[in-house]
Amino acid sequence: MKRTARPRWKSLGVDRLLRHALRHWHADEGWRAIEALQRRGSPALLARVVALCARPNVRRRAVGVSIAAQLSRRTPAGPALYAEEETQRLLLRGLADPHHDVVRAAVGGLGLRPHGESVQALLRLASHPDARMRWQVAVALGSYEEPETIAGLIRLSADPSDEVRDWATFALGSLRMEDSPEIRAALRRNLDDADLDVRGEALVGLARRRDDGIVDRLIERLTPDCHVYELDAAEALADPRLLAALVALAEASGPGPRSPSWLDRLKDATEACRGSA
Repeated sequence: MKRTARPRWKSLGVDRLLRHALRHWHADEGWRAIEALQRRGSPALLARVVALCARPNVRRRAVGVSIAAQLSRRTPAGPALYAEEETQRLLLRGLADPHHDVVRAAVGGLGLRPHGESVQALLRLASHPDARMRWQVAVALGSYEEPETIAGLIRLSADPSDEVRDWATFALGSLRMEDSPEIRAALRRNLDDADLDVRGEALVGLARRRDDGIVDRLIERLTPDCHVYELDAAEALADPRLLAALVALAEASGPGPRSPSWLDRLKDATEACRGSA
């Protein structure tokens, strides 16, 4: 059988990478080519990206916006955003594109390159019928400081999609640190969510706001099969009433081997609660 060598992405030129990205759009190979291009910020590549974003072909526009979304360059201090203002303009224009692939790429980019002019469009897209679009909006809104974006995250925290609710709850509870009765009500609602990750993010979000109402529930959840959410919540809450449960948890034998990171989280939570006693 003939063997075909896989492309060595770092060694490929811009032209070949663009051909791979366009030919294999929506496939892993295409996205690897896009990721390679995103790390090669330069005036010449930026000009190619601007031209792609203006093409009538949907796939070319989507590839152009996808590259613009994370365009960076290497510096002695590590990767850095490249041509931030120019790429923001391309992303804002992409929000108004008639094709959802281009719009979704623009939303993803505006989470990494936030711009206040995109807020209202992002909030409208929070009701998009495509769950992938709503998830991308939830990710993006976590990077914004505009107060009106909180309402969008609260709405998305009740989304029918588990993945959307999970990220919106994480953004609302941990990425954003605003506090209000509406935020706490949304987090409390998700304490009983059917999805484990949503429940965990809601617990951590309330603990970070020092919500005393979760102490009894957290004590109930600090069992040998608990997840890191409960341990992170205990550390954030740092309430001495949790100390006995944490000590008992350290002495108990769990259903399986505990990972070093789990044990580290347990130690940190115990020290935080002991220090507040």
